[in-house]
Amino acid sequence: MMTTVLIGAGMGFLIALFVLAIKLPTKIQYVEEIEVNASIKETYDAIRFQERLMKWSAWPSETNSQCAVKNVDGEIKAQTVFLQKGKQFGYQEITDLIENEKVSFYLTSKAPFEQDTHLHFFLKELDETNTHVMLYFDNLLKRPSHIFPHVFGIVKWTHGMHLKDLAGLKAFVEK
Repeated sequence: MMTTVLIGAGMGFLIALFVLAIKLPTKIQYVEEIEVNASIKETYDAIRFQERLMKWSAWPSETNSQCAVKNVDGEIKAQTVFLQKGKQFGYQEITDLIENEKVSFYLTSKAPFEQDTHLHFFLKELDETNTHVMLYFDNLLKRPSHIFPHVFGIVKWTHGMHLKDLAGLKAFVEK
């Protein structure tokens, strides 16, 4: 009797995992926007220069990590490497820059799941002292490990971190 219950529970668990693997999305995308009371040049530089970005980004404090910049800060191929106890566990690299218009990043980390992550900031000058900032997040998770970020709330947590980042950017450039 007990064996039958255990086999049934195990089969139910496997079926649930199979359904989740099929139904949960592998593509996570969203857009968030904010207006800042700062010039487009100040805003662009606050994003592209990694030393400045780490002053307003929520990621270092929320992940309890240290950061270091590799390569030439503010240029394509500049990297912010993320360290814990002196060991690198990930980085973000500038992949595209259009002066006062766009900063794009590729992100990678040692996670228990595979992913291909891109983050873009698009800027639009509203007037000399106001800038519209659009954050576009594009993440492709690999099957079947895409289940973990959904089940453990990582997708929601990441979105919340990007909202904190936009608020941090606003506070940084407006001071």
